[in-house]
Amino acid sequence: MAMIPGTGRFTAVVAVLAAAFTAAVVQLTGPYGSPTRYAPTLPIGIEALAPAPGVGGAVMQVVAHQDDDLYFMNPDIDRAVRAGTDNVTVFLTAGEADGRNGPGSRPDVRAYAAARNNGSRAAYAFMALGDRAARWERHSIRLRDGAHAEFDRLVDAPNIKLVFLNTRKEEGIGAKGRLRTLWNGQERELDTLAPLDEPAGGPYAYTRDGLIRSLTDLMRAQAPTVVRTLDPDPDRQKHDARHPAHADHNGVSDHQDHTAAARFTWEALRRYNTDRPAGAAAAIAYRGYYNERWPHNLEPAARERKDAVTRVYGWTDREHHCPGRADCGDLKVRDTASRSNWPQSTTYRFPDPGPVPVLGADGRSTAWSVLGGRITRWAEDGAGVWSAARDLGAPGDGELAPAPAVVRTADGRIRVFALRIGGADRADRDRLAIVTAIESTPGGDLGPWQDLGGPDDGATGLGPPVVRADGAGGLHLFARDRAKGIDTRYLPAGSTVWSPWRDLGGAEIVEGPTAVTRPDGRITVFGTAREGIRAWDVVGDRSGPPRTIAADHPVGPPAASVGADGRVTVGYRRAGTAEIAGTTEAGPDTWIPTAARTAAGAGYEPLWQLPRPDGTLLTSTRDAEGRPVLLGATPTPLVLDDRPTPTGATIALDGAGRTTALWLAANGTLHTTRLP
Repeated sequence: MAMIPGTGRFTAVVAVLAAAFTAAVVQLTGPYGSPTRYAPTLPIGIEALAPAPGVGGAVMQVVAHQDDDLYFMNPDIDRAVRAGTDNVTVFLTAGEADGRNGPGSRPDVRAYAAARNNGSRAAYAFMALGDRAARWERHSIRLRDGAHAEFDRLVDAPNIKLVFLNTRKEEGIGAKGRLRTLWNGQERELDTLAPLDEPAGGPYAYTRDGLIRSLTDLMRAQAPTVVRTLDPDPDRQKHDARHPAHADHNGVSDHQDHTAAARFTWEALRRYNTDRPAGAAAAIAYRGYYNERWPHNLEPAARERKDAVTRVYGWTDREHHCPGRADCGDLKVRDTASRSNWPQSTTYRFPDPGPVPVLGADGRSTAWSVLGGRITRWAEDGAGVWSAARDLGAPGDGELAPAPAVVRTADGRIRVFALRIGGADRADRDRLAIVTAIESTPGGDLGPWQDLGGPDDGATGLGPPVVRADGAGGLHLFARDRAKGIDTRYLPAGSTVWSPWRDLGGAEIVEGPTAVTRPDGRITVFGTAREGIRAWDVVGDRSGPPRTIAADHPVGPPAASVGADGRVTVGYRRAGTAEIAGTTEAGPDTWIPTAARTAAGAGYEPLWQLPRPDGTLLTSTRDAEGRPVLLGATPTPLVLDDRPTPTGATIALDGAGRTTALWLAANGTLHTTRLP
């Protein structure tokens, strides 16, 4: 029998591949190319997200993928979960990728998305109860654009809730667009995926506005006092042999889905906060793959706990402990968490040590923060009684980032600076700028806002402001720029005209520079570089060359203060430890390590310093449980609150020279205490 040309082993292989491809298309879209649709089941109202009465604070995380919260936000989530805080985590994408759950598996995007969702449920059950197989209630909730999402609640810890929107992660067979293209308007709609055996059904399609409004609805239903999200503005990153791109997108140090998820969240926050009272919600953004570009910060115990939770998500033992047909976790993660180069750190995009204390011209203490996307002020009456939070507003469109800078001017009024993110207009969606406003009268409302822009003309990469008044009353504004250096603007005393932005020069530093005013009136700025602490001296509109202060493996933002003897001390965290070290100026360009080292926290929490008149140096931060603590006042760390807080405590001297500690609780209220 003659063989038809082209048949044989090669043709058989092609036929098998074609059959597999056809099966994949049918599995994704149905036998005739039209999407197979699944009806939602087990419906429940969105009001089910509301916290139970009496729960202290409510926290919402919004992430792109099912492992983002575990990689980039822990230990913070773990601390809040174990403390019983009301917790909602929203996953925007199905995370389906190529549909393969680990090496050698066949592609099945619905099954892989379901496996990742199972891994998330297991991880949160493990954090809350120590039992990855704990039972969940699973429902569907209706959102905008006619879409349904999955809503899950942990039966034995009902304060733990998860929401899966299941938008498509990858462009390819059966999918068009992704979060980034929906955000920037390249696509009008983004489809969802219907994970295997899950109650949300689908697929559906979200418009850009529909996705934002859905997030806003979720926020209104839970009324979170803290919203955590990813990095809306990742660092620029050169990719080459020394700095491989890995999962970075184009010229930045993060995944494109992380950035888009954060930008959707910030815009939803802006809308949510428009009708919220003062002190409503603190926003916290976390770096993503950026973590692999800098020395790691987590101390060993915190890193092991973080890895343990991630291993539960990754289903390392492959024991089928979950209900349903899908796998019980994400085998692509499995035991690789500790081998990748980003889980070893947790890094805030906008490091915020806590409420900023400023002494008013009348000798009364004030405290300032950004809550609900707006400037919030508290004032003390001189007898230790603090006012309720007062909402001083924000500059219209856009959302103010955490960590404002606040300074008292020569005429007694207080001027506020903050970083504004985005805006409602399309041209402003991704724009960042430093904005400022000054009290109309001491203790009064803020006057009109002024846009000071940024060194890159509104481009990305701008950090929160640092501001100090010099000895002549001039104001010096500093901010980290997109090249990871420091730029400055100067406002001379008595003037209303700021100098142009100017680069101070020098090597790259991490986000979170700080500055002090010396007794001779000059300003010194400090930032953490890879090789030590970088310092610049600034007088008027002139600056000296950058210099490096030797330090023992510093990591994260430094803290700096001027003692009663006029000497500067810089405190910092040591990489990969819980230790807090310091170096003190002994003379011109001479620095010596501080004698004592203390330990608190997991290695990533920001620091605040206060030298007291008696020569003691106080440092505040958070401990390993996330509670605000004070070091240096007592032989052991003084715990200020028995519950974890979103930021640490700050410390200041009041008008009578008494030491006061200030911190924000998880519910957004200001707490203070006088120290002996």
